[in-house]
Amino acid sequence: MEAEIECMRPVELPYWAVDLCPESRPGVPRETPPHPLAFAHWTEPARQPIEGRVLTRAGLARPTPVFSTALPPRGVSGALRRAAYQVPDHRLSHWILAFVADRVDVIESLPRLLLRRAPRAGKRRSMASRSPC
Repeated sequence: MEAEIECMRPVELPYWAVDLCPESRPGVPRETPPHPLAFAHWTEPARQPIEGRVLTRAGLARPTPVFSTALPPRGVSGALRRAAYQVPDHRLSHWILAFVADRVDVIESLPRLLLRRAPRAGKRRSMASRSPC
């Protein structure tokens, strides 16, 4: 028996018409440039005021309109984060430095966490040692 050969028409191929002129391409009606909505009351959101140092990625002239200032970079993890933000974010070294900075931040915050929980742990232990009678 001869193996049956499956033939596909060009229209059935997923990449068909990619290189055609734009007027003949099937997806062209969907390829429109972005346009602002008629009911939008701003073109860019109001910018958050900058207080202190804000890390921005390399090549960005100013911070994005909204950014976090909840945990400013400090210590060794902050130095690693500042180094990471000097590298463009399409480089692997940027993400490795940011990942390492996160892990170092966890290690740096352990003593504060333990000090904050120590008084509560002592209180629980003393309450557990009391007899109910």
